[in-house]
Amino acid sequence: MLIQERLTYLLRQALNHSATDAELQELSDLVRDDLTGDVAQQLEMLLPDDLPADSYDPDYWDHIANKILAADQLTPHTPIIPLPTRRPLRWIPAAAAVLLLLSAGWYAWQHKSRQAPAVASTTPVLKNDMAPGGNKAMLTLADGTQVPLDSTGGEPLAQQGNTRISRPSGGQLMYTAGAGNSNTSGALSYNTLSTPRGGQFQVTLPDGTKVWLNAASSLKYPVAFSGRSRQVELTGEAYFDVTPNAAMPFRVTTRTGGDSLEVTVLGTQFNIMAYEDEGLMKTTLLEGAVKVSNHRSSQQLAPGQGAQLDKQNHQLAIVPHVNTEEAIAWKNGFIQLEGNDIASAMRLIARWYNMEVVYKAPVTAHFRGIIPRNVPVSQVLKMMEMTGEAHFEIRGRQIIVSP
Repeated sequence: MLIQERLTYLLRQALNHSATDAELQELSDLVRDDLTGDVAQQLEMLLPDDLPADSYDPDYWDHIANKILAADQLTPHTPIIPLPTRRPLRWIPAAAAVLLLLSAGWYAWQHKSRQAPAVASTTPVLKNDMAPGGNKAMLTLADGTQVPLDSTGGEPLAQQGNTRISRPSGGQLMYTAGAGNSNTSGALSYNTLSTPRGGQFQVTLPDGTKVWLNAASSLKYPVAFSGRSRQVELTGEAYFDVTPNAAMPFRVTTRTGGDSLEVTVLGTQFNIMAYEDEGLMKTTLLEGAVKVSNHRSSQQLAPGQGAQLDKQNHQLAIVPHVNTEEAIAWKNGFIQLEGNDIASAMRLIARWYNMEVVYKAPVTAHFRGIIPRNVPVSQVLKMMEMTGEAHFEIRGRQIIVSP
C-alpha cells in the first residue's frame, strides 16, 4: 500500500475515533520518523478543511498526542505546537514539522480560551537543561522591608494601616482594605512587587483590581487608594483586570527608554508590555475602554485594538486589529512565537528561563506557533529547531544560537 494511502487511512481512523492502539502507534511512528520530509508534508496535505468540530474531543486527541510525546521521551500531557515559518497557518494546526498530530491543546486554546497549564517545577531532562520559571517574587513594604515570595501560601504577611496583606494561595498576593481605610492625610504608603527573570506572580490590590505580573517586572502601588485616581507604576509586563470606579479612574504609568506611557481606565481588562530591552511599549485592550497617552499625544482604544509607542521616535500609534490571545499568551501559560523574529523569541525565552542568549552568527529566522511555559528549555528549543531555521546549544545558563 502506498504510504499516502496508508496515511489517509490512519488519519481517517483517528478522526472517526475508530483507530486501534496499534494504528495510533503506527501513525505516531510515521510522523516521528520523518518530521521534515515527505511523510510530514503528505500528512499536512491530507487534512481536509471541512472537518467537523466534534472531531476534537480533547481527551481523545490528548491520548494521541501523548503517544507521540512518549515515543520521543517528552513530558506527557504537554501540547507543544511550533509551526514552520514558510507554511500558511491553517485553521487545523497540523504542520509538517510538528510532533503532535492534531493536538487538542492548540485547538482548545485558540477556540475555547482554555485554562493555562500549571506552572511546573519540571525536573530538567538534560545535563545542561534549565527548568521553567515559576511563582516567585519580592515584596518591598513601605518601610523598606523585603519579603521573599514563592509558591507557598496561606499565611498572613503584614498589616499596613487598615490594610491586611496575605497569600491566600501559592503565587498570589492579596490586599484587603479594612473599615475606615480612607486616607485623609494625603500621604500614601507604597509597596512594590517585583518578579525576577524566571518568575511570575499575581496580586489583588486594595480596590479588588487583579494584576498578573510577568517575569522581570515590577509594580509599585499604594496600600490604600485615595484621592481622585488610583495610580500605579509598572516596569516590564502585566495584565490588569480593573475594578470599575467611575469616581476614581485607574492609571498605569510606565517609563522606559527615556519615554513614558500612561494608560487611564475606569474598569477594563488590558495588557501592557514595557520592557527596557524592547523597542516598543505595547498596550492591548481586551474589554472596556482605555486612553493611552505620552507627552506628545493620546489615543482612545476599543476592545481588540492596541497602541504601541516607538521608543526611538517617540511616536504613539494605534494598531486597529490585534490578536488579543497572542498578547496575553504568557498569562495563559504559553510562549507566543507567532510572527516573532528570532531576537524577539529569544528575549521571551531568556526572561522566563533566566538565561543569556549568545549568537555565534547572524540568524534571520522567524517562528510561528505557541509552546507551553511549563517545560524545560531543551524542549522549547527542540521544537524551534525542528523548523530548520536555527540551531541551539545549551551551555550552563547560556543558549548558543547559530544558523
